[in-house]
Amino acid sequence: MMKILVSALIASTACAFTAPLSRTVVSQVTELHSSVGVDGPPFDDWSEKKLHKPIDTTPKLSRPKGRQQMKDVILEPNYYLTWCFAAVGFLIMWYHPTTFADGSPSIVGFCGGAFHVLFASLLWVQTRRVRCVFEKDGFEFYNLKGPGLTKLEQKPDNYVSGTRNRWKYDTITNWDFFPSIEYPVIVYFKETETPESQWNKWFAAFDSYGRGQPHFFPGIVMSTNS
Repeated sequence: MMKILVSALIASTACAFTAPLSRTVVSQVTELHSSVGVDGPPFDDWSEKKLHKPIDTTPKLSRPKGRQQMKDVILEPNYYLTWCFAAVGFLIMWYHPTTFADGSPSIVGFCGGAFHVLFASLLWVQTRRVRCVFEKDGFEFYNLKGPGLTKLEQKPDNYVSGTRNRWKYDTITNWDFFPSIEYPVIVYFKETETPESQWNKWFAAFDSYGRGQPHFFPGIVMSTNS
C-alpha cells in the first residue's frame, strides 16, 4: 500500500513540472491552422495566442478640399493712402501760419507739406507695382514687371529677416488692420516661419511677447475683393 502511495505522489509531482509544448509542436499546430484555411494573425511561438498588432495612433493632417482647390487670388491695389497723404501735404503748405510780413508761405509748412507729398509719391509707386497673391497654402508679395506691368515677378528677399516674402497660413499666429479693415492704414501679422534667430532684428527687437516675427506694411492693397 505504501509503495502505491509513493508512486502516485512521484507521478503527480512529475506532471506539475512538465515542460510546455515544444516549438516543434506549436509550429505543427500553426501549419495545421494554415492548411485548413484559418484566417487571422500569426500565433506566438510559445502559446496558441494570436500576436498583438500595434495600431498606429499618429494623428493624420487632413486638409479641407476647398483650400486645395482654391485658385490664386490677387488683391487689387488701393490708392486710398496715396491720395490722403498727398491731400494732407498740400493742405499743410496752404494753411500753415507764416511768419513773413508779406504773407509768403511758411518754410516749416512747405517742408512739412513736401514730406507728405513725397511720401504719397512713394506710396503711389509701391501701390502701382506691388501685388499680394493668396495661394492655396500661403500668400506672397510680387512685383509687376515688363511692358504695361503685366508680369508677376518674385520680390527680393525680405530686408529684415533675409527670407522670402512668402508665408504659409498655418504659421501665422496673429494679424490685424489699423485702424479698421475697411480703412487699413497699417496691416500687421506675426508668423513663425522665419527662423527664431531672426526674431530680434530691427523693430522686432521691441516685441516683448516674442513667439514669432512681426510684420507691418501700409494698406496699399484692398482688404477684400468683394
